[in-house]
Amino acid sequence: MEQILERTVAAFNQRHYAQAAVIAESGCQEAEGRDEAFWIGLHDTCLGFAQVMAGDLAPAEKKLVAAMEGLRNFGFRYQNLEVTSALAGLRRATEEIRAVREGNKKIFDLSLLPQLKLAAKADDS
Repeated sequence: MEQILERTVAAFNQRHYAQAAVIAESGCQEAEGRDEAFWIGLHDTCLGFAQVMAGDLAPAEKKLVAAMEGLRNFGFRYQNLEVTSALAGLRRATEEIRAVREGNKKIFDLSLLPQLKLAAKADDS
């Protein structure tokens, strides 16, 4: 699962959100119980940002809210992913979508697209 997470994060951070969603889907298929809820939240994150890039802001907002709801119960870090950082990016993107949809902004500011972060690994050498 660690390799799937690393591949998902790498694709996401390169803004290949649809590809990241496909990779995260394989994590969903392998996971069980609490892990499955985590992977569904990560999958929703990737799909939501794919929708943002496609300009589909209404479904993107719903997907990003679902991702926040799914990931918020995983604490600071889960399966080596810095969840609080991901949640902050999700929240900011959702706020940006709402500003655009309400007419307060003309376009989604792509500079606000978040990066997912893996926790630093200890050097045991």
